[in-house]
Amino acid sequence: MCLRRIALLLLLAGGAPAAAWAEEVRIIGDSIGEGLHLASSVPSPANRFNVAIYTPKIFEQIQQMPRGANVVMSLGTNDAVAGLDEQQPRILQIAAAAREQGIKLTWLGPPCVRTAWEAHSEKLDKVIAATLANTSVAYVSAQTPEFCAPGLHAGDGVHFTMAGYRLLWQKAASVAGIPVVEVAASDHKVAATSSHKRVLVCRKKGPDGKKSCRYKLVAPAATPAAPART
Repeated sequence: MCLRRIALLLLLAGGAPAAAWAEEVRIIGDSIGEGLHLASSVPSPANRFNVAIYTPKIFEQIQQMPRGANVVMSLGTNDAVAGLDEQQPRILQIAAAAREQGIKLTWLGPPCVRTAWEAHSEKLDKVIAATLANTSVAYVSAQTPEFCAPGLHAGDGVHFTMAGYRLLWQKAASVAGIPVVEVAASDHKVAATSSHKRVLVCRKKGPDGKKSCRYKLVAPAATPAAPART
């Protein structure tokens, strides 16, 4: 399913709400980053047009980021499809660019793909993880079994369904320390037919103290009745 169609379906369903985070949160990178943007509504310049480790476009995106921002970057899929799985110097240059820009960067690597070049994706995942080990960039691997499930992939075997993008975002956001907003389908239904307001509520979950956030619907305050005319 193409990203434009996914975007249209998301809009028809009510869309993902934009959260009011305490810090600047952004998504950059390739077409997988576009999917993360659609699943989260996080502001993003990510696009599918030749954004890769080996091209200069990712450096342009990094330079657009506000200093101090918490940034999730999806990068490596376009390199894997080209068979470019040995790029240690370039990976370090990207890490250095993020440091110079003053951003906190979490790198989501090339996910599992259901294509003939999955071997390159898997190898590049290991190369990026090893290269970033001694840098300030956190790395998130998507070469785990849940991301290889056929039901999470679009027809091309490379991109994901919206459920797949949500799962990717949850994993990356967790590593980046970004609260994940969960919206119940019933919330969308009520919000579409009433004047209720969405209020973001966060709470700590589990012994690790990580936050989980969701929107609650709050009814508007009652409007006082107009005094009766005499």
